[in-house]
Amino acid sequence: MWRIYIESFIGLFFLFIVSLFAFDYFVYQLNPDYDYILEDMQAAALHHVLSTLSEPQGSEFTAQLLANYAESTASTLNIVATDVAPKEVQNYFAQDPPPHPYSFYDDNRALWLTFAHSDTFFHIAPDDTNLVRQKIEFSDSLFFVFTAFGFLIYSSWLIWFIGRRTRALQHVTAEFAKGNLNVRAPTNSGSRVGKMNESFNEMAEKISQLITSNRSLTQAVAHDLRTPIFRIQWQAEILHEEATSPALKQKLASIIEDTEEMEQLVDALLYFAKVGRQDVPINKEDIPAQPFIAHLVERLPNPQNRQIDAKIDHDISFWADKTLLKRAIENVLVNALRYSVSSVIVRCSQHAQIIKITIEDDGPGIPEQFRERLFEPFFSIDPSRNKSNMGHGLGLAIVKLIIEKHDGKATFEEGSTGGAKLVLTIPNHDTDNQ
Repeated sequence: MWRIYIESFIGLFFLFIVSLFAFDYFVYQLNPDYDYILEDMQAAALHHVLSTLSEPQGSEFTAQLLANYAESTASTLNIVATDVAPKEVQNYFAQDPPPHPYSFYDDNRALWLTFAHSDTFFHIAPDDTNLVRQKIEFSDSLFFVFTAFGFLIYSSWLIWFIGRRTRALQHVTAEFAKGNLNVRAPTNSGSRVGKMNESFNEMAEKISQLITSNRSLTQAVAHDLRTPIFRIQWQAEILHEEATSPALKQKLASIIEDTEEMEQLVDALLYFAKVGRQDVPINKEDIPAQPFIAHLVERLPNPQNRQIDAKIDHDISFWADKTLLKRAIENVLVNALRYSVSSVIVRCSQHAQIIKITIEDDGPGIPEQFRERLFEPFFSIDPSRNKSNMGHGLGLAIVKLIIEKHDGKATFEEGSTGGAKLVLTIPNHDTDNQ
């Protein structure tokens, strides 16, 4: 978000500067500067008045009048011989005829006056040491300070105003990405970001309907498969008991084994669909970590007698649904035992308000490019889907759903022995009431 704010501020500042340059170009560069024209007219009028007043009195009286004028206007008067005057002044009055025959403003907007048959120039320049002019300069500086400060306040307020609405939409988007399909962006006039909120809600509604329909379809198909699978299994078992040929018995036993596998897959599909539903509440309770994990490890099927080391910190409790958490940890442990060579390590520790469960095996490990995809349903690293070393492809997907229902996160990391290391993090407090 900060990048958006900085880019917005830079864009506003750039637009402000461009606007100032555009104003200067269109008002002063493409058109005459009427302030300067007015000054030239005033200088010509001053020269006419001085000429009229001093004509019978002589040049000394003219100089005295100009000195009084300079003092009264916070300026300084210098009398300069024509041959030592700046070139731009000499060139101006050398024109035939000059625009204003006896008055000229140089580049510094200092006034130069001369009179008929005079060999001197009168140079009237602003007196920067005068208090009045210093106050005017200070006021002009304050104008730019207040303009810049006002622009800063306005642009900051505008960025905050837009950012507040953007953050609300960002929060809703993050919640939807976590799996909360019921969340929607606010559409009241004080929270909308153009049409983005309505567009997000339309997208969320379509995605929610699509996911819900897919899960409903999965659940319906899995539920309807249970009956024919049971019939096949039941009939195969009857035939197996009545068969007399060893070869036939072996084939029927294989069919029974396959139907049992199908039944397990159907059960996993139904459970996956159930856990993924947003309307199914979870019943959180306080669960002491030490006896809970020790009981899971003790009852876990371990036909290959892998060593399981449980290292649980004292006085740790989960705030979770006991049934769901048990299923998640069991799934991870079964997966770790399947791929381990000799041992599996289970660690449980607390960091601030987070409980961290780490399950690590000494198996072949998981390539980094597959670690995120392993949580996808039915994804397998082995394209051959070898029956001897793989499950149904739903175990880790169920783990991810369960952990996310507890506002936690499941991630794979590189194990210390090169094997797989799955880290489950869940808060140990009631996030629903915060």
